Amino acid sequence: MPFRLVHIILLLVAFAGTGDVWGQEEGLASYYHNRFHGRKAASGRVHDADELVAAHRTYPFGTFLRVTNLSNMRRVIVCVTDRGPFRKGRIIDVSAGAAELLGFKKKGLARVRIEVVPGKIDLSLLDLLYPKIPFLEVDHLRVRPPYKIGKER
Repeated sequence: MPFRLVHIILLLVAFAGTGDVWGQEEGLASYYHNRFHGRKAASGRVHDADELVAAHRTYPFGTFLRVTNLSNMRRVIVCVTDRGPFRKGRIIDVSAGAAELLGFKKKGLARVRIEVVPGKIDLSLLDLLYPKIPFLEVDHLRVRPPYKIGKER
């Protein structure tokens, strides 16, 4: 059987990733102390302790991440607006408001899972998955994202 293009693509996908192929990470998270409230972040935005924002080393600014506390399974979606954390062993810094929602503000640290939430470009692919067919209602099958983009449906 000849080696097909599909096999080559599957091999490239398998060898290209270093574990972050699916956009997930697990590790320790900490939170911004209140003394950073009102200071400028690396993106130029002023940090607000009540906003759901985070600092990550590699994700681009504006990326939405779903952060899950693995000890109590609470979840929150944050936006990357800063660089960090700069302590070894930590993968993300979240704002004080996000830490409170995740339930680790008193402890200061928590083991979390980070997943990339699809952005505006990725949501346009939903129309390919669930195409609009005349005379056949499939709106009840469409996936509803957890946040609003543009106008409501």
